Amino acid sequence: MFKLDNDFLFRFPRFAVVGASGVIINMGLLWILKSFIGLDVAVSSPIAIEMSILSNFVLNDIWTWGDRHSRSFLGRLWRYNLSIAGTAFGINYPVLLILDRFFNVNYLIANLSGIILGSIVNFVINHFWTYRKKSI
Repeated sequence: MFKLDNDFLFRFPRFAVVGASGVIINMGLLWILKSFIGLDVAVSSPIAIEMSILSNFVLNDIWTWGDRHSRSFLGRLWRYNLSIAGTAFGINYPVLLILDRFFNVNYLIANLSGIILGSIVNFVINHFWTYRKKSI
């Protein structure tokens, strides 16, 4: 099921570059919403997460998996958002809240910790589900 073939090795660095841009968007927006607008982390994080998901979708759809458009744009957007939101709200968001609320870790460090934990899971889900190769 899971093998490190050339296709996987070709796409992962691209996914990582796109992911890094998403981290910047997520962290930057979280910081702005919390520090300047005054929203609580529990409210500002989901907004920052979704904005980074949308940005990453566009970049991944064009650059990382641009040759795998076997579904409509909305179909790819739905699958991507569903898969990433699952790990973002199942890993990133809970890690952020637990580290921030119970361990008094700075919210930006806590957020980055959650992002790191979810990144590999996101790639595997997208490589093998959202943008899987067509069956012949």
